[in-house]
Amino acid sequence: MRVSQRLDYALRGLVALAQRPPGTAVAAGELADSLSLPRRFLEQQFTALAQGGLLDCRRGAGGGCTLARPAGSVSVADVVQALEGSAMDVPRTSGTVVSDMWADVARSLDGLLASVTLADLASRQDRLDASREAIYYI
Repeated sequence: MRVSQRLDYALRGLVALAQRPPGTAVAAGELADSLSLPRRFLEQQFTALAQGGLLDCRRGAGGGCTLARPAGSVSVADVVQALEGSAMDVPRTSGTVVSDMWADVARSLDGLLASVTLADLASRQDRLDASREAIYYI
């Protein structure tokens, strides 16, 4: 499995949204700048995520994007489904041990991605950010 840049950037943006207080709207371009991601590219992914029902996006003054559901109810599998369709594209053949193995791998991967939520990732990112903060000694 190869993780696309599209999926990686979208997840990074969603995690940043999940770190904010619920209902806090932020422009996709502003979020992209804060994450050092290409603005237009993240905006395109957020458009797809809004069409997939994972984001609410509003234009104009006071607009921006918010999570459409609580971060704890949005799994990585939901994001993958909205952007890529499936996490792993397995051969459509059957009746061989190799095709059965690939199907097992796909089911395992789907289960793992379904078990991780945006809230989980946001919490992990908060801890990672806190561990990187400068410590000043006097």
